[in-house]
Amino acid sequence: MFIQIHMLQSMPPGNLNRDDTGQPKKCMFGGVTRGRISSQCLKRNIRLSPQFKEAFFGNALAVRTQYLPRMVADQLNELDSKIPDDDLNKIKNALAGKFKSDKSGGGSDDAQDDDEAQQKSGDSSSKNDAADKTGQLVFFPPPFARSIAELIKDLRSKDKSAYTAWLGGKKKDRHKHKAKIEEFENEIFKKGESLTVDIGLFGRMTTSDLVVNVEAACQVAHAISTHETLIESDYFTAMDDKKKEFAPSQTEQTGAAFLGSGETQTFFNSAVYYKYLNLDVDAVKKHLSWHDDEAARAAGVLVSAVALANPTGKQNSFAAHGVPELILVEVSKAKRPISYANAFLQAVEGGTGRNLMTESAKSLHGYIDSVAAAFAPTDVRRLLLALGPASTPLLQSDHRRVGTLDELIQSVVDLIASSEEAGVSA
Repeated sequence: MFIQIHMLQSMPPGNLNRDDTGQPKKCMFGGVTRGRISSQCLKRNIRLSPQFKEAFFGNALAVRTQYLPRMVADQLNELDSKIPDDDLNKIKNALAGKFKSDKSGGGSDDAQDDDEAQQKSGDSSSKNDAADKTGQLVFFPPPFARSIAELIKDLRSKDKSAYTAWLGGKKKDRHKHKAKIEEFENEIFKKGESLTVDIGLFGRMTTSDLVVNVEAACQVAHAISTHETLIESDYFTAMDDKKKEFAPSQTEQTGAAFLGSGETQTFFNSAVYYKYLNLDVDAVKKHLSWHDDEAARAAGVLVSAVALANPTGKQNSFAAHGVPELILVEVSKAKRPISYANAFLQAVEGGTGRNLMTESAKSLHGYIDSVAAAFAPTDVRRLLLALGPASTPLLQSDHRRVGTLDELIQSVVDLIASSEEAGVSA
């Protein structure tokens, strides 16, 4: 089965996902500047959402970090406190050397997180710090570090010479123990084949033979505003609560104690965003060896997280929390991904008496009933949650309207489960 999720969500003023200059991300589309939230940001907030942690037990989710060598060394210390520090450093270097440096931040678009500027590989770090880290971000289940530590401990106790060669012995020694070292690293690879739901959904790409690459089952588009957006700025001010009491003159008693500018400026925008993602249910089942009911449940959790998980950027300053007023879920056995972003190729316009959400919903519905209808699979089934200004009567295609998010989630789960039971999975 194949699921596509389309959303319209109005976000109040905020700076949810900033670029390297501190401004909200943007792009050109349809000849005008749009607000943008990167797919990396959206995916990170989905996988770290309370919905995912509750549904998948939190620690069953993967971690993305450069500190795998450090984690392995720490686990080895717990398993055997007699391993010399020099050995631990060599172990960290040996593991780090298995992951080539990726200055773009670690892998493909599917392997990146929120602010790309914060994910550089750390080439300028100190030598000691570099020994703790891989040259790229690695996405793995938490038990993976423990498993590697156990394999290293086992190799050290059973074949000290092969262990020494793997740590960086002479070339002739590494060649002599080549078969044993390959066997050992194959065991690490097998441990790395165990996937968590977020790896199964969002994929994993590395340049290491110790970790299996995973093609993402879920594609997430960059969210873009349906209309032209402007970036505004504000500066930080702070008041002194005791100024009136202690200031020596009336003049000094007035005004702010701190008035920022330049680097202390805060940038923000507001927009109605169109969000799109899709999910290949069959790929999820294959990645995770799941049954139909488990995959259907995961799809429901994904819908919940997409609807409720907001980016965290500058939220303490803006509290820019919003919910989608339109969610359209399409289910079919044909894997035919179609974004409806072109519904907003001509930027929606607001103004007196015109609600941007309403106008956006009209554009989306019009596009579905015209262009998208010509490409939709014949078996497509639609579930629609449209509320408030987004609730327009224009959508003529076959669909089932629901009144709450919980009803939508359950309908998605039931629809997928019933389709799989009927044997219509592609």
